[in-house]
Amino acid sequence: MTMRHAWMALALLMTATHAHAQATAPVASLDRSRVGNGETVTLNIEVGDDDLGNPDLSPLGTDFIVLGTSTNHTLSIVNGKREAHTILGVALRPKHEGQLTVPALSIGNQATQPLPLTVEATSSASADAANQPIVLDGKVDPAQGYVGQQFDYTLRLYFAVNLADGQLGDPSAEGAEIRRLGSDANYQSVRGGRRFNVVERHYAIIPQHPGTLQIKPPAFQGTAVDPTDVNSFFGAGQPVNAVAQPEHVEVKARPSSAPDGAWLPARSLTLSLTGFPADGKARVGQPITLGMRLDATGLPFEALPALSLPKLDGADVYPDKAVTGSSTNGPWITGRREQGFAVVPTRTGTLHIPETTLHWWNVTTDKAETATIPARDITVGPGSGVQAAVPATSASVAVAPATTTAPPVATTVTLQAGTPWRLIAAAVAALWLLTVGAWILWARRRRGGAATVPPPMPAEATRQGPAREHFSQALERGDLVRAEHALLAWARQARPGLRNLGELSAALRPGRQPDAIDALQRARFSNGTADAADLRAAFKNGFDWRPVEGPCGTGGGLPPLYPR
Repeated sequence: MTMRHAWMALALLMTATHAHAQATAPVASLDRSRVGNGETVTLNIEVGDDDLGNPDLSPLGTDFIVLGTSTNHTLSIVNGKREAHTILGVALRPKHEGQLTVPALSIGNQATQPLPLTVEATSSASADAANQPIVLDGKVDPAQGYVGQQFDYTLRLYFAVNLADGQLGDPSAEGAEIRRLGSDANYQSVRGGRRFNVVERHYAIIPQHPGTLQIKPPAFQGTAVDPTDVNSFFGAGQPVNAVAQPEHVEVKARPSSAPDGAWLPARSLTLSLTGFPADGKARVGQPITLGMRLDATGLPFEALPALSLPKLDGADVYPDKAVTGSSTNGPWITGRREQGFAVVPTRTGTLHIPETTLHWWNVTTDKAETATIPARDITVGPGSGVQAAVPATSASVAVAPATTTAPPVATTVTLQAGTPWRLIAAAVAALWLLTVGAWILWARRRRGGAATVPPPMPAEATRQGPAREHFSQALERGDLVRAEHALLAWARQARPGLRNLGELSAALRPGRQPDAIDALQRARFSNGTADAADLRAAFKNGFDWRPVEGPCGTGGGLPPLYPR
């Protein structure tokens, strides 16, 4: 017993260790990789949905002063999948200049990666700027790149006076898209031995044409007040202003070595496809919901291509509405595009989903790369409850009276291949009426002139009214979901074993009704509209069922006695 408990404890320990190893590792990044001596840099630590606790910041004390921390939580639910992220911001001031390294920080049982940081000496321009009460500084990173690539423009307002008000403008650049990112950061910095309050702002600049891009400098206008001056309480402040220096960026055209297709200059890019059955199996007519996701850092979602599946042999594909959005990770945009697909197998066998590839250009390594979704195979079995088709051969079926007390009246009908089913149904109905009439006449004579008994209505005919009415009402309202449910409920009155529209379509004769069901599913999964008049007309006379096999397995069968 003791050995058994030991093995159980070991198994639990291994399970817990494995589960913890699967937790998403924290990711660290700096808002910029090059700063001046005395300036502040922000360390961003992103963790996933796992609660790993607070990081140990003590290793930072060697080369940095920790000025403060901030936390930002985000939660999103996409296609029923919950995604939570937490970003911890740590404001750091380097203690000295040179090539520094932000050390790895421990969070729980995991750690961030170390990051390099270049701290430059204070320039003469900074020393000169220390004599001014207001300084506006703008820098662009990188200094050169490609058309369509995101450049980070960092704007910093330094002020060593008390501001009563102020307006900070935005940069502009002809032939480029400019977006302001996130919210302003506030901290302090030392320039030329003088301490300044700093307001830092980031912009994403995306050039649309190759060539030299000139970034026109923004300006600041405000009013400075002196707390010791009594006149300042009556609005007698001093106007102050500052203008940043212009910046230039060399924008290169798309390289000739770039692959054909969409031009995607990004810092990183991932492509994934989820939703495959866990056992790798599916059934005919039952949809498989797949989700494709594309994430690209350094590109907004508008620049990402539409997602699609390759053409599938043996399945119909119905795309859902795309979900898009952009977020920021430090100074960089991360574009996201998600696309759902309803894949409906149409035959048994192996459903092969080919490999999906997307070519992009890594602006960090300046090389072409490829994101790949590997090929997958799904084994497709027959749909449940599907009736087998009847061969077109002649057959004989005997129709017996409804009660065993009636006289032995029987009829025999011979079917020929290609005979119109409506004529056959009419003939069978007439023979059935003759049988009922004979039964009524026999009952009258037996009871000596009893009252006439009306022919009994079939159970299916008496129940079909409400279901058919619900189907028509759903079509009038344009409610495709309720129309699908009402149509299936109506069909189940005759075939209780039907579980979905795929099985219903397989149980009907090829022609207008299966086509109508296919149109309904296409509109249903594509968020489109269906022609209510066509759907109503297709099922105006009820269901056109396939013949079923006879009791002896001869393949002979009759259409329903009461075609609707």
